[in-house]
Amino acid sequence: MIFREAIRSLKNSRSKAVFFALTFYLTTALLFVYFNLAEAAQAGKPETFINAYNLADLTQMLMEGNAGNLMMVFVVIMCSIDLFFCNDFFVKNKAKELAVRLICGATYLQLAAYLLIQTMILMAIAIPLGIGTGYGLIHILNGMLAESGVVVKVTSYAMVEFVSVMIFIIFWTTLLNCSFAYKSGAVLLAGGNMNALMKKEKPFRMAKIPLFRILIDLAAAVLAILPLYNFFRGESGLGVHMVIACVGLERLTTSVLIPLLNRYNRKKGMNNTVTAAAMGFFRRDIRFSKITIYLFLCDLLILMTMLSARENDLAEIMLIMISFAAISFLQAMTIMFRIETDLSDRGREYAILSYIGTEEEKKKKIMHREISMYYGSIILLVVIYAGTAVYSLYRSQAVSTQLILMMTGMSFIPLLAADLMTRIYYSGILKQAS
Repeated sequence: MIFREAIRSLKNSRSKAVFFALTFYLTTALLFVYFNLAEAAQAGKPETFINAYNLADLTQMLMEGNAGNLMMVFVVIMCSIDLFFCNDFFVKNKAKELAVRLICGATYLQLAAYLLIQTMILMAIAIPLGIGTGYGLIHILNGMLAESGVVVKVTSYAMVEFVSVMIFIIFWTTLLNCSFAYKSGAVLLAGGNMNALMKKEKPFRMAKIPLFRILIDLAAAVLAILPLYNFFRGESGLGVHMVIACVGLERLTTSVLIPLLNRYNRKKGMNNTVTAAAMGFFRRDIRFSKITIYLFLCDLLILMTMLSARENDLAEIMLIMISFAAISFLQAMTIMFRIETDLSDRGREYAILSYIGTEEEKKKKIMHREISMYYGSIILLVVIYAGTAVYSLYRSQAVSTQLILMMTGMSFIPLLAADLMTRIYYSGILKQAS
């Protein structure tokens, strides 16, 4: 009975199930290729270790350490973060369904089994397809690496690493699914709101003083702009500078951008309802998903650091570029999952717009303008920060023109794809709200 109901639920939510399976598919293919390519890239090379925890030794590790070992933790963490947001999106859209089952008398164990069956079915489809794609990519890589003499093989050591990480991801995903299901279902059953569970942070007392706020905002502006100056100077450590910039961007977003949007809507909102509604939704989108935007920017700059701050052979360059492409796409999907998790409840607002007489054409304009502003702002940040870093690398000839073109395409194409998929998902919400 539970199995049949789980299958029926997957059929009724095909688009969400496809996104969930696609994330596992890409993650599996990436990790399969990564571990085998990393094994080939570091074959015969001495390991570089650090004896003390200081910046000089860490810099030596970055410059001389094996690329595969340096990126292992980074790649696994990024894949785990993406799966976390994917789970959040997948389960939150099932929260109402789970709440109804609780009302009908279902136990927690039945809910856990119900969700576990769906998760296992999607994994059983996505993981073998990902492994098969990984095999195909390895053959393609061997053709590209033929001149270097490096041969990528499926080794037992790499497979042990791959299987270990996949077991960890499957266990963690299953645990998250069950906990999210129980938590969200119970909250909705009680008539509450998931956001109500989160404590609102009380502002620091001195933050209420206008002069102190101005000084903090000026410091944030310096933190946001200083990395651009360092990029132009050709300094290394692009990832570290980007983390500093994100600290400044976080403050500027909270204390400058959002208040400006509020002020604009109060003064000119009545003149153009489409723009006012779109900016209101855009403000909410930024608040809800800004952390994923910062992660995307930091990931790009960290991978650029790995590519430019050390002498890599062809196999290591291929390893970094594959990771760059896969992480860019996965992080773009993370941004998409994050905003779509919030959009899943947007039908209520559009239903209210319908009640007050907003035409369908205007609602579509609001939707398209909101998404254009959201992804446009992300692309603008990529152009400013990643573009400046790429220009610095090009000027110093640290990276070839071919690699620069590849990085540029890998940075923007995933975002454009996420933009298109978000519009398709959003259009479905508008139809339901009509």
